[in-house]
Amino acid sequence: MQTVSIPWAVWYSTTKFDLTFPDAWEVIVSEMKGGPDIGDAGIRRALAEPIGAPPLRRLARGRQNAVILVDDISRPTPAYRLLPYVLEELAHGGIDEERVIVIAATGTHRPFARAEWVKKIGLEYTERLDIRSHNPCENLAYLGLSSLRVPVWVNRDFMRAELKIGLGMIMPRGNSFGGGSKIVLPGVCGRDTISANHNYCPGARFVEHTQEVGRMAGLDYIVNPLLNGDLGIMALVAGEPIAAYACGCDLGRDLYGTVVPEGMDIAVCNAYPKDNDAHQISLARVPLYGTRRRALAPGGTVVTVSASPEGAGYHLVMGPGTFFRDRTGREVGAALTGGTVKEVRARNILFCPGVNAAEVRLLYGDQYLFCKTWDDVLAALVARYGATARVGVFPYGALQHAAA
Repeated sequence: MQTVSIPWAVWYSTTKFDLTFPDAWEVIVSEMKGGPDIGDAGIRRALAEPIGAPPLRRLARGRQNAVILVDDISRPTPAYRLLPYVLEELAHGGIDEERVIVIAATGTHRPFARAEWVKKIGLEYTERLDIRSHNPCENLAYLGLSSLRVPVWVNRDFMRAELKIGLGMIMPRGNSFGGGSKIVLPGVCGRDTISANHNYCPGARFVEHTQEVGRMAGLDYIVNPLLNGDLGIMALVAGEPIAAYACGCDLGRDLYGTVVPEGMDIAVCNAYPKDNDAHQISLARVPLYGTRRRALAPGGTVVTVSASPEGAGYHLVMGPGTFFRDRTGREVGAALTGGTVKEVRARNILFCPGVNAAEVRLLYGDQYLFCKTWDDVLAALVARYGATARVGVFPYGALQHAAA
């Protein structure tokens, strides 16, 4: 057997997981371009030379307080590395720590427990700072209707701050990127706002709409890293939210760029570093969504891999029984591999040891052949393809953007 080691269970493990394949199979590991960690000097340079805005220390002058949004634990953003620099900039501008609130921009995910705060910002800041989790059902301010007639409710603590900062990350989402104003929508918006945005905002306007709501809420400044396969900071954009995000997307198309092989019999897509829970498994396949190539051969199979140490996960708007889940339940699998239930299940395998079969059925119905062990996955693949197969492995699919 030949072995490919993939990263596994972000925030929960530093041990890699070994995927095995028959020796006779052709196995291609598709890596992204990536880059080295920029280190202290690179972080300081990005903050000293912000995009479309003055340095944060200048923005802070004359303001009485600040709020910093950090994205939730479902994203690998190393806020613990960046927060010291942001606080230093604020202090130089006259805002000390006692006048800073840090809000976990959890959207309609679950609120942070202490363990999540320690992972996201570190023990020292967990002990020291005013930290709060967003509540999408209460403590909201109404800002009016967006251009799409979406009622905009935003966290009241965020709205009260005189300087508003978003600390998220630039991350591939197929043909677009996360980051930027998404730290506000969905990060600190109300449930009704998030539900309307997810269910009724056209895909072509999704980024534009999040930016509109970010402007309505007064988001002043973002600090967004791009991460390599080891989750080191390979680039950092800071500054005015829309301009800095655009620059981050340009960097992302290059640094996250991954050559997608053509004619694969089997594509193995690892959800890392979005592999906390089974709600996010579709992000493993981001490089397949974004490619213009014919990635799968006729009869090809997609194996989605997610450690899911937190189990099925929780999402107030996209969870089982929600309008969103009922509306989109079978779209992903059918779009990848066919229309009928039999065809979709035969050619979409889910390897997710952190959940059970009932949880998978509740979330995804008949989309997947669920396998609890890699041995079960391999048995199903060998039964289908026999002695020869062409396999592509995307070791950190949620960070990989199709280069072509």
